[in-house]
Amino acid sequence: MISVLYVIGAIVILISVVAGFLAGSFLQFLISAAGGIFSAVIFFALAKILDNQESILYKLEHQEETLRKYLPRPKIVCPKCSYKYDDDYTSCPHCGHRE
Repeated sequence: MISVLYVIGAIVILISVVAGFLAGSFLQFLISAAGGIFSAVIFFALAKILDNQESILYKLEHQEETLRKYLPRPKIVCPKCSYKYDDDYTSCPHCGHRE
């Protein structure tokens, strides 16, 4: 998606310059080129914003994985054998009791 926005921005600049040349006067060329550049800057800025957003989301996901790995997990105490086990299990790994 991001590279598509860069390509669209480049195409907008190219089309505006060609349209400016075909307009016939220097003032119309400047207006057309300025409009194309302004539009392309919007596409480039949007692509950069989306790229930064994806980078932030990736870092947040990586941070959550790291926190899950190193933070102590809540333990469940089996009412039958008093064995402590992670809350991921559906039954006691020591005696097999299910709650």
